[in-house]
Amino acid sequence: MKERVLMMGVLLLTGVACSQRQMYEIRGTISGAEEGTPIELTGPSVEGEDSLLVTGKVTGSGFGISIDEGCEMACLRLPATKRKIPIFFEPQIRNYRIDIDTTGKSRIKGGALQEIWDEYETRRFEFGRRKRAVEAGYRESCRQDNLFGKMHLRAVYADLEAAQEQFEDSLLRANDNIVAAAIVWLRSRELAAGHRIGEKVALLGPNALQTAPGRAVKRIADLETRTKIGNIAPDFTQQDPDGEPIRLYAIQAKVKILDFWASWCAPCRAETPNVRSIYEKYKDAGLEIISVSLDTKRENWVQTIISDRMTWLHTSDLQGWENAVAKLYGVRSVPSIFVLDEENRIIGQDLRGKELEEVVEKILRK
Repeated sequence: MKERVLMMGVLLLTGVACSQRQMYEIRGTISGAEEGTPIELTGPSVEGEDSLLVTGKVTGSGFGISIDEGCEMACLRLPATKRKIPIFFEPQIRNYRIDIDTTGKSRIKGGALQEIWDEYETRRFEFGRRKRAVEAGYRESCRQDNLFGKMHLRAVYADLEAAQEQFEDSLLRANDNIVAAAIVWLRSRELAAGHRIGEKVALLGPNALQTAPGRAVKRIADLETRTKIGNIAPDFTQQDPDGEPIRLYAIQAKVKILDFWASWCAPCRAETPNVRSIYEKYKDAGLEIISVSLDTKRENWVQTIISDRMTWLHTSDLQGWENAVAKLYGVRSVPSIFVLDEENRIIGQDLRGKELEEVVEKILRK
């Protein structure tokens, strides 16, 4: 079993979940890590993103890293796996111990806050184990073409998911602290994609909302409220591939599809033929599509527009997830679609296939 050391990294951002003071010390082992493996400590930015705090790399027989005592929490992350292991700091505790075994399971010696997280993580892993067993049984039922078995296992899986959410909600209500806020933050992309982050934030207490992850998820929830169905979509101006400005409110159309995508997004491109079919069918009746790309390289963006025959309007600032329009709309996953009426009122979100066409057709018929 290999155990390696993480040399102290450079503190990159002190304004994320930290302010410059003294230091917390984190030591431990990572079984199986190769020499030179990069490791990062990250934390929630004001905008809710996972921002880099400290970098380091594996070397030796243990690891030690220091981080500013102004940090409320940090996540140990191995860039190769993107898994994030949260560490919760308490002023009276200066030294923390974390050991990660070959399965990726971690043991962290900290304080009372860490124990709350450990309880959550233990139950989460157990729910995950049980759901994987159900998934395996479902695949076997599919192989045997066992309709009753499939129906039964779908119900069992739904019950497990409901029980897991109930457990999490109870924990959020019972813990008015940074751990509860971090749980919501670590799920924020998933929750935002399902338009459920607001209901989770509503369970957080006032102390939790004052922490770095609490402030971050509150901001995300506020953005979600801004772009909920029935509200007027925020106006924006962004350049097209030729450098010409495109303003949302200046586009005259009975229905507008605002499509957030990227050339590297396989689900986005899988949906393109359907979007193209809808556009060709309804463009003369008053439909317009504005695709906002989260690409960072112009050549990838433009080449995909050409190769995928996306003959409608396109904008991007080539800033990836920092795209100004994506941030304005609170987009945290792609594809993400907003359907707007003639008055720029949001009438649909994240629709696909036949559902998208039905909404477009319904508005055009009015």
